[in-house]
Amino acid sequence: MTDQPAASTTPYRVLARKYRPAVFADLIGQEALVRTLTNAIETGRTAQAYILTGVRGVGKTTTARIIARALNCVGPDGGGAPTPQPCGQCPNCVAIAQDRHVDVIRWMPPAGRASTISGS
Repeated sequence: MTDQPAASTTPYRVLARKYRPAVFADLIGQEALVRTLTNAIETGRTAQAYILTGVRGVGKTTTARIIARALNCVGPDGGGAPTPQPCGQCPNCVAIAQDRHVDVIRWMPPAGRASTISGS
């Protein structure tokens, strides 16, 4: 018998992903963006698209994930609508958080590289 601890069943995750903000309230330094998006969702006046720009590391992908969860959240009971406070429990929220939601594309190639990646 050995006194070694059991191997962890939780896979390793990079700290930046482990502590990535999951709701608008967790975004730091983006108050104007959060206020604008929250008001748009609450009033039902969301745009067809949002362009997030900035240098590397400012939170574009994180913000896009939160927007996707906010617009696709149906709530734990399955009867909800877009909300600025996604539940994190419904199938859509869980799938987006795990990078497996069919409607959320994680990365799109730049226009100049699209033909080389698709094999054309």
